[in-house]
Amino acid sequence: MEELLQAHSKKVITPSYRRIFISKLDVWTTAFRYFHQDSFARHHGLLVVSFACDLHTFKIEPPDYGGPRREFFRRLIKAIFEDSGAFEETPNGFIPKLNTSHLENGVYRTIGKMMSTIMIQGGEPPAHLAPCVVDYILTGDVLQVNATPDDVSASELREMLKKVETSSTERELEDAVKQCDSWRFEVEGLPNPVNMNTKDTFVKKAALFHVILKSQACLDQLIDGLSYYEVLPLFRENPLMCVFLVFPKIKQEITANYLFTAFTPKFSDVCSYTKMLQTFMWSMFYDFLQSVQGKQLEEKFSRRRLTEAEKTFLETLSLVHVVQFTTGASTVPAAGFNPHPQMIFLDCEPTGHPKANTSRNELQIPVDEDLLDPDSDEFDYFFFEALMNSPVCR
Repeated sequence: MEELLQAHSKKVITPSYRRIFISKLDVWTTAFRYFHQDSFARHHGLLVVSFACDLHTFKIEPPDYGGPRREFFRRLIKAIFEDSGAFEETPNGFIPKLNTSHLENGVYRTIGKMMSTIMIQGGEPPAHLAPCVVDYILTGDVLQVNATPDDVSASELREMLKKVETSSTERELEDAVKQCDSWRFEVEGLPNPVNMNTKDTFVKKAALFHVILKSQACLDQLIDGLSYYEVLPLFRENPLMCVFLVFPKIKQEITANYLFTAFTPKFSDVCSYTKMLQTFMWSMFYDFLQSVQGKQLEEKFSRRRLTEAEKTFLETLSLVHVVQFTTGASTVPAAGFNPHPQMIFLDCEPTGHPKANTSRNELQIPVDEDLLDPDSDEFDYFFFEALMNSPVCR
């Protein structure tokens, strides 16, 4: 699927660039201004992203041709589902929220264009949608959608439908259906009366109405937007690519072993003393990853007087921060990492803090003999400081 998306990307992306300036303080608003313009969407070149550090001073960070774009896509996915007002969360993922103002202004169509661009231009997958929503996107047919109570966003309504679904006696069913009287007569086509033979049909049709039919116009706009870069026909021809949109039942966690093997180390010449030092640094990187995964850094830093800010960051620190620090993304992009992540070693570096080049997906580790003391926590602390102070990880 990654190869399919990579091949499609090469076909639809034009050899040109579009420069955009994004505020980290308001990703949704600044991104929407670009994607909502027809003139912007008519072009299919790569985005070149610069972040405005502050909306008022509009001080611009140096442009970059890869890492900032991945970081922007990561932040944009979060903004789409949390800040746009176009979606609401359910136990199974996000579903469109009926917003008549958004509908009139074509916001859902614009979001579809954003999602297409994210997947085509190397962003991590916007895999946040409930499966029933993706079923409708791939088929365009409500009759092929299987909505369940867990696809309903309103908790009270969700519990009503679950009570109907799990009723084991006629009395229980009667009481459960009575709780639905405030809305069920307004939904055409529901079984009436509801009995043990028709309760499953009642639940399925009611869930379908509240999840899909009520916001069908919003979904149709979203589908129209997903035609950007010809993503929709690609997905409909290859239904397994739905994994790039569907909220996963079990979220795949990034592990220390995965990260360690994901970075290709660039060692010096064979049998050199420098290479031996680099190998030690490489092993210390693995030890740091294991410590982050096992929440052992607090114990390692027990002799240090950490600031309140450091204590707070230490509580939330995860391996995702390492991925963000190095690539700008928080997980593997839909089309895979390009270029492949690598680790290079810096000799004669004045500071022991690691660095990163997110355009090249490159982690840069200083080689310092003083950091090799097994009783020292310097390497771990320098790495911790680098992650904490990186704007990419905020």
